[in-house]
Amino acid sequence: MTKKILLVDDDRIILTVYQRALRDILELDVAQGGAEALQMLDHSGPYAVVVADMQMPGMNGLQLLAEVQARCPDMVRIMLTANTDQQTAADAVNQGQVFRFLSKPCPPEDLALAVRAGVRQFQLVSAERELLEGTLTGAIEVLAGLLASVDPSAFSLGLLVRSRCGEVARRMGCSDVWAIEVGAMLAPIGKIALPQKIINADHSRPQAQAILAGFPEIGASLIQAIPRMELVAEIIRYQAKGFDGSGPPAPGPEGIDIPIGARILRAVRDFTTLETSRQSQAVALEELRLHALPYDPVVLDALQACFGSATEPPPTPCLVPLCALAPGMILTADLLTSSGQLILARGLRLGAGHIKLLQNLQKLLEITDPIPVLQS
Repeated sequence: MTKKILLVDDDRIILTVYQRALRDILELDVAQGGAEALQMLDHSGPYAVVVADMQMPGMNGLQLLAEVQARCPDMVRIMLTANTDQQTAADAVNQGQVFRFLSKPCPPEDLALAVRAGVRQFQLVSAERELLEGTLTGAIEVLAGLLASVDPSAFSLGLLVRSRCGEVARRMGCSDVWAIEVGAMLAPIGKIALPQKIINADHSRPQAQAILAGFPEIGASLIQAIPRMELVAEIIRYQAKGFDGSGPPAPGPEGIDIPIGARILRAVRDFTTLETSRQSQAVALEELRLHALPYDPVVLDALQACFGSATEPPPTPCLVPLCALAPGMILTADLLTSSGQLILARGLRLGAGHIKLLQNLQKLLEITDPIPVLQS
C-alpha cells in the first residue's frame, strides 16, 4: 500500500525547502502548479496524500483538490492556505472534501505530522474498501455458484448477457458498468427460492407465469442485504419492467425512471433469446424494433451499434477433443453424463475452471468426447 506524498505549490522555492527538510522521513514528490500535479497523478501515482497550496495561478488549490477527489476518491487531501476565512473552509470541505487545513507559513515538522495522519487515514480507508470488495466478490461467487446449480441454463445465458450488457453500457457511457454486469449475471437468482418443478415447468402455462413473475422481487430482496449491492438489487427488481410501464412489478416506474441497468438488461436479454431462436442478430434486432414499446429507444440504438453491423462471419461450430479445450470456447450443446445428468449447459463460455472440472470428471464419468463448441 503506497505511502507516497504529492506536494503542490506554485513557488519552486517553497517546494525545495520542504523537499530538503522532509526527504529523510517522507516519500515526497513535488509539483509546481495544478497542471503539473495532474500529470504527476497520471504518470507517477498512486499517492496516499496530496497537499496543495490554495492560491495558485491557473488552477487554484480548491479546483485541484476537487479534481483529485473525482479521479482518486481514496486519496487524502490536505490544503495549505494563508486564507482561513469561513467561505474558503466551506468550499474546500464541500468541493474537495479536505482532510485538514494548514496555515501558511507551515513549519516542516507540522506538515510532517499532518501528512502522517493523512497516510494513516488513507490506509484505513483502503483497508476497509479492500475488505468490502473482497467480501463482495466472495458473495457474488457464492450466489453465482448457487444459480449455476439450480438453473444451469439460466446461468449460462446470464454469462453471455452479462458480457453484452457491459458492452452496451460502455457504449452508452454508463458509470456503473460493474453493477450492470453483476445485475445481468445474477438476474435469475430469485429462482433459487422456487421449487425445481416450477423452474422446469412449461412456462407458457398461466400458473407457472404467475409464479415466475415474482422471482425478480425475491432476487432483489436477497441481494439488497449485501453492502454496496443496492444498485444491483434495483436492476434485478426491475429486469422485466418495460419502458412503457408494462411488466412486473405493478405498479412501478416507467420510462427513464426505471434504472438504466434494468433497461439495458431487458433489451439485451430479449435480443439474446431472439438471436438463439432466429439464428440471426439482424433478425433479432429487427423484431425488437417492430415491438419496441417495452424498450428504451436509446438502449436499442446502442444495441444496434454494438451488434447490428458485424462484418465478420459468425463462428462455425466444431468438435474439439476434451484435451484441446481452451478458455473462451462456447458450448453449443448441453454436456450430459451417460445417465442424462447435466454437467455444463449449452451456451456456456468455458473458463479454466470448467475445463479442469471436465478433465477431473472424465476420470469418474462417461463424458462425450469430442466436445461441441464455438471457437471465439
